[in-house]
Amino acid sequence: MRLSDLGRIVKGCAFGKDVEFFGISTDSREIKEGELFVAIRGERFDGHDFAYSALEKGAVAVLGERKFNSSCVVVEDTISALLRWAYHKRKEFSGEVVGVLGAAGKTTTKSMLAWVFGKFYKIAYSPKSFNNFIGLSTTIIKTEGDEDFWILEIGANKIGEIRKLAKISMPNHLIYTRLGPEHLEGFGSTKNAVIEEYSAIPFSDGLVLINSESPFFPDGKFYTYGFSDADFLGRNLRISEDGVRFEFEGVEFFVPYPHLGFAENALAVVVFSKLMGLPLNEVSEILKDYRGERMRMERFRCGKLYVISDVYNSNPISVDALLKSVHKVYYGKKIVFVFGDMLELGDEAEFWHRWVGKKMCLYGISAVVGFGGLSRFVLEEAKGCGLETFYAKTHKECSDFVLKGNYDVAIVKGSRGMEMEKVVEELCLNI
Repeated sequence: MRLSDLGRIVKGCAFGKDVEFFGISTDSREIKEGELFVAIRGERFDGHDFAYSALEKGAVAVLGERKFNSSCVVVEDTISALLRWAYHKRKEFSGEVVGVLGAAGKTTTKSMLAWVFGKFYKIAYSPKSFNNFIGLSTTIIKTEGDEDFWILEIGANKIGEIRKLAKISMPNHLIYTRLGPEHLEGFGSTKNAVIEEYSAIPFSDGLVLINSESPFFPDGKFYTYGFSDADFLGRNLRISEDGVRFEFEGVEFFVPYPHLGFAENALAVVVFSKLMGLPLNEVSEILKDYRGERMRMERFRCGKLYVISDVYNSNPISVDALLKSVHKVYYGKKIVFVFGDMLELGDEAEFWHRWVGKKMCLYGISAVVGFGGLSRFVLEEAKGCGLETFYAKTHKECSDFVLKGNYDVAIVKGSRGMEMEKVVEELCLNI
C-alpha cells in the first residue's frame, strides 16, 4: 500500500515521499524493513517517542498524531485511524468472519478453532489475546484479504466496546464461551457484562452459538451448546491426567488438557465445525494434537512437584472450572493453590474473592497461598474451613512456602497484572 492511499483511508494528512510499505508494527523493537510504524500513545509508553528508532531500523514511514521528519501520515487519534483502516479492509473481505467472545475461554476457543479450520481452509486469526481496539484492528489490517475465514477474538472491559468492535469487524458468526462476572470495574455488574457481550449479535448475519451455562440469554435466534440442557449436547464427559474426552453425535473427541473448560471450548469448536459441514471424524483426529496458548493450563514436572500454570488471566468462572478439574484429576493428592488477585471486579471484588475462598474448601485443596491485597479475603474463608493458609508479599515468598511443604501438586493462577508466571519460574528453577 502507498502512503497516500493510507492517508485517504484513515482521513489523515500524508507528508514526505509517497512511499510504499509492506506490513505494519506498533512495536519499534520488532519493526522490519519496509514496514509502517504505528505510533500509539499508551498509559505507560508513548509510541511517538520511539518513531525515529523504528525509522533507523528500517521502517519507511510513520502513522501517528504528529509530524515527523520523514514520510508520515498524521491523524488526530492513531487508534481511531486503525479502526477506520480495519473497517475499510473488512468491507472488502468476501470470506467468512467468526467472532469469539466470552468471559472465560475465548482465547483457547479461538486458537482451537484456528487449529481445526486451518487444516481445511486458508485462514487468518487473532494472535495471542489480541482482542481490543488495537489488537483486533492490527489483526484485520495484517490479513492478506484472500482468506476463506477470519477467526477473531473480541473482548472488552468497558460498556460500548464490544459493540464498536463488532461494528468494525462485522462477524458473520458468533461463538460465546462461558459468560459471567468479568471486568466489573468497567461493566458495573455481571448482568451488564453479559448484555455487553450480546451487543455484538445485531452485527451478525449467521450462526450464534452460546454456552448453555450462561446466566441468561438474548432475544432472537441462537443455538446453545454444552453438556446439559443444550441444543447441541456433548455426552459422556470424562477427565483424566491426560486430558478431557467427550462424545458428540457418536464421535469421541479428546483434547490433551485436563481442564473441564477445555472440553466446553472443544465442544463449541466441534458444533461450529459440524454446522460448517466439516467431517467430525477428521475434526476428532485434529483435536487430539491440539497445542494451546502459553500460560494457559501449562503443566510442568519440577522435581517431585507437579506444577499447573494457568497464569494468563483470572476471574471467578475460570478459577471455579480449574478447581473442579483439579479435584477430579488429583483427588487424594496434597495440593497447594498459589492464588493471585482477580483484578477489575470493582465493588464486587470482596464478594468474589470470598466466594473463591469457600470453593477452595469444597475441592480438596490442602493449602492456599495468597498474593495481593484481595487474596486476603480468599485466605480468610479458606482458613475458616480449616485449610492451611499463608499470605506472601513477594513471588519468591510464594514459591518458598510451596517448596517447604512437600506438596504433590501446585496450582498457580492470577490476573495478568499479578505476574504469577514469576512464581512458576521460581518453583521450577529452585527445585
